[in-house]
Amino acid sequence: MGSHSGIPAPGSQRVPIEQALAGLEVHPLEEGETAIEAFVLVKTLDAEGETTWAYRTTNRLNREELLGALTVQVAVLSKELRDEWDDD
Repeated sequence: MGSHSGIPAPGSQRVPIEQALAGLEVHPLEEGETAIEAFVLVKTLDAEGETTWAYRTTNRLNREELLGALTVQVAVLSKELRDEWDDD
């Protein structure tokens, strides 16, 4: 099982994101924007065929900033889901 806390396994080395997430694609950033840090939530399939979730970061992110960004995303997703429910 992988490190789901985001803490790397002892002895593991960072690899380019395209190597770590080979075969996956994301939408590009807006023109003129430059990526400086990333938090990636990944749905994984283990050797036994079980799915689980893991996360990875590019560097040691500021936890307060990450918490703020994730809190905003939770609020946006909650609103979108409420809006979809209300549309029915």
